Amino acid sequence: MRLRDHITMCWHLVLRNRTRYKAVLAAIAFGTAGFIVVRTMGTSVERSLAGHLELLGECTVMRIHWDAYHDNFHPGRYHLSDVNRLKEIPNVMAVAPIVSLPHVPAYVGTEEWTPSVLGVDHSYWKTQTARLSAGRLIGPSDVVGRKKVCVLGKDVVDNLFAGTSPVGKEIRVGQTVFEVIGILGGIQHTDVRRSVIVPITTGQDLFGGLSWIKEIYLRADDWNKVVEVREMSLDLLKSVHKGYEEGIRIEYYPKRISTVVTTVYVVKLFVYAAIVVTFLLGKVGLTSVMLSAVQARTREIGLRKALGAREEIIMAQFLTESVFISIIAGLVGVVLGLVLVQMLKGILVVDVSGYTLSTSILLDLSFTVAIGVIAGLYPSLKASRLDPVTAMRFE
Repeated sequence: MRLRDHITMCWHLVLRNRTRYKAVLAAIAFGTAGFIVVRTMGTSVERSLAGHLELLGECTVMRIHWDAYHDNFHPGRYHLSDVNRLKEIPNVMAVAPIVSLPHVPAYVGTEEWTPSVLGVDHSYWKTQTARLSAGRLIGPSDVVGRKKVCVLGKDVVDNLFAGTSPVGKEIRVGQTVFEVIGILGGIQHTDVRRSVIVPITTGQDLFGGLSWIKEIYLRADDWNKVVEVREMSLDLLKSVHKGYEEGIRIEYYPKRISTVVTTVYVVKLFVYAAIVVTFLLGKVGLTSVMLSAVQARTREIGLRKALGAREEIIMAQFLTESVFISIIAGLVGVVLGLVLVQMLKGILVVDVSGYTLSTSILLDLSFTVAIGVIAGLYPSLKASRLDPVTAMRFE
């Protein structure tokens, strides 16, 4: 029998018995769609999750500072050139230079308190869990324009503004009057809660103790890349601060990373386990349906063998039918998966990688064809070994 005739015959047999295959088609199709959605959206959601420090507990943030208690300590001077070099490291999302001055007197009317002063640029907000509660944050124009504006932490607001909104009002810090443009909410570290945050350029112009960059916050774009980014950053800083290598410190949070990775792994494990179960159910169902087809077509098989059909022809027929069913179900699942990915992309507001999506489809179709071959082997083997005389007497 020619290959084309063989494929045509098997295709018509699948169409003729399509009612019998509905449940199996549905199981394999849903498994296929589930795999595509989970693999594609899982990667996209992980990338999106990396942007939410509140959920990650700042596990992707590192603090670069210096050790003043070492025999060969670092002088505590980092430079803008260091910041620019760090930005060129792969997988770095943000590099934020920090200048700070503790215990600066601040006044609002007759109220007095002693907060800290932090000088930052716009990159700083990408390294903090604190979020904007009212007003706006310090932006690039404030830094370039050296504007006398500030953002306040929670403790500063509580101690100097007595429950009233400070946005748009003035606060005197040291000898300089600043306009309050925003206040912070959300999770705030102690140094942020009690700080008046000003543009780094303004702070360096107006406060003598803010001339040196003593800290740099560095954030990786992926929790899996934190260690790699840290090592590259450490090597870079050591190469440009010769003689002070032992005093350079880059703090990071491996326990937090481990917690996030473990949580994501457990969730993925359960989801993929559910998909595997769906695929297995489809495989078992397909095997059962093909055995039932062999049973129902026993006389047909006997007649074909009596007319000279060889065992390998009979086996190839049922195996091809099984593969056809898997491919049809797989294609239905791919269409369903693509529709679901497009829907979820809009709902979750994430970008979907074309590479991940295409590889998911190819992998899934490969699995589906493998299921068709494996599920069809035993039924097709059984059909090929039927005795023609016994088969033709079967009722």
